[in-house]
Amino acid sequence: MYNAIRINISALTASFRVPAFVSHQLTLTVPPLSTIFGLLSASVGRWICPKEVEWIAYSFAYETKTTDLEAIVNVQRKTNDDSVSFGPRNVTQREFLTMPNLTLYLPPIWEEYFRCPRYTLLLGRTQDVAGVESIEHTTLQHVDVGKVKGVLLPYHVVTQNHTPALLQNLPITFTDEPKRTPLGMQIFGVVDAHRPATLTNVARWLVRDVDIDMEFPIYTQEWMLNAIK
Repeated sequence: MYNAIRINISALTASFRVPAFVSHQLTLTVPPLSTIFGLLSASVGRWICPKEVEWIAYSFAYETKTTDLEAIVNVQRKTNDDSVSFGPRNVTQREFLTMPNLTLYLPPIWEEYFRCPRYTLLLGRTQDVAGVESIEHTTLQHVDVGKVKGVLLPYHVVTQNHTPALLQNLPITFTDEPKRTPLGMQIFGVVDAHRPATLTNVARWLVRDVDIDMEFPIYTQEWMLNAIK
């Protein structure tokens, strides 16, 4: 059993870029753990690492996925001391999600930070500005079977349950250096909110919110720290 707070975060748009795609920017339909750590860092006002979080659980919903045209202006300079010059403009297609909602579960100690975040909360890029709709206390309990949607599942959970999911190699977090380095790259299965899946072999990975009868995976501090070693 976990004493928890349920934080509902919503926005008008969201985008979580699929790694390795450049000319056509695709979006994941569930935010990676690195996005969650970005929200934690924004709420506190400093970089937050996995060793500071006892556990994390979340699910993500959205209305539609669509595509926009975006103009990208290349900024150039030969050295850090040179003045900036602007290069040619490229137009590319970019996917994004509409009316997203993140249901984030954390230990109660995080409540004060999300009641009054230090910096702006984002569901992706700088234009994907989000806000906290509500914060409620609840209880999470481990379950052996459940139906999940809008979640990321570790690769071994996907294979053990033959879960229909989009496999992606995603980071757990990034370093706090100006040039970010991904940490804890793991293969996850993305289970879309519009395509739920049933899990029957989860080995203490699954928890249920007893108030709203919803299941989702929980990422413990021990697992996250082992993953980024």
